[in-house]
Amino acid sequence: MKSKGNGISIKYLAKGLLIALIFSIIFIIIISFLLRFTSLRESKVSLFNNIAMILSIAIGSIYISFKVKENGWLNGGILGLLYYLVIIFLNVVFFRNLDTNALMLTKLILSTFSGIIGGIIGINIR
Repeated sequence: MKSKGNGISIKYLAKGLLIALIFSIIFIIIISFLLRFTSLRESKVSLFNNIAMILSIAIGSIYISFKVKENGWLNGGILGLLYYLVIIFLNVVFFRNLDTNALMLTKLILSTFSGIIGGIIGINIR
């Protein structure tokens, strides 16, 4: 299920994306519990959501590059980009809201960069 010679696997991209989304859900649940049962302020939620996004993408990217064993930076970058596009799609579907602004572009770049770093880490795990 690899495309011709470029080291990108659709199968592992899909699995890595699913893993990243599952970890996002887990991290969001943890953040919710922290909000409920600790003195964590709501003003910090955005920061924790960004950290959860970065970690989720990195974990998914590490998985895909570990499995594909080549072009980790590329696979990770694609995963980060796809992850953010899925998040935008879900936001539009459930909240009927698409705020296009500099923050959206910043998060897209952050997602892609997180994927690239995760992909590089995954390639070098042996």
